[in-house]
Amino acid sequence: AFASLDCDRRRALWESLSQERRPQSRPLFDQLDDEDELAPLDLPPMPAEQQVRADYATAGLSLRAHPISFHREALDQLGIVAAERLNKLQNHRRVRVAGIVLLRQRPSTAKGITFVTLEDETGTINLVVKQPVWERFYEVARTSPAWIAHGQLQSKDSVIHVVVDHLEDLSRSLGDLHTRSRDFR
Repeated sequence: AFASLDCDRRRALWESLSQERRPQSRPLFDQLDDEDELAPLDLPPMPAEQQVRADYATAGLSLRAHPISFHREALDQLGIVAAERLNKLQNHRRVRVAGIVLLRQRPSTAKGITFVTLEDETGTINLVVKQPVWERFYEVARTSPAWIAHGQLQSKDSVIHVVVDHLEDLSRSLGDLHTRSRDFR
């Protein structure tokens, strides 16, 4: 959006902060030359991953890329399957998946089961987390904005989900990514 103004995001943020911090009355600084004070800094452009994190911090999403995409190579090396590949795998196979938590839902009729939707750069992944697993990994399950989930792939009539038996916190790997899941009871 800033390209049309001949200004990238980092410079626009810097300049807006300098305007915000400028005192209304500055008698001590009246002798300063305004040109020197307002000279733009030659800031390097933001790396793509940092731009995506900034998008998530301000808008809750990014049209540039998905945060997981910057880590796909490392996730592939760990044997973590992308959402788009799940439908090609054999039913009941053990899998590991990773993504940002979009929603957590625990209906009162589900007997303690929590349904979670993760999102990676290729799509969404439906998880079934039974109560003993939720309790064992409570801190990650309840508070982490991004997970690595281990479990069994279940596929029936083109409906695919993973029954989870182990959770890991992925959020530290994603840096200062700000996301918010939608949690329902």
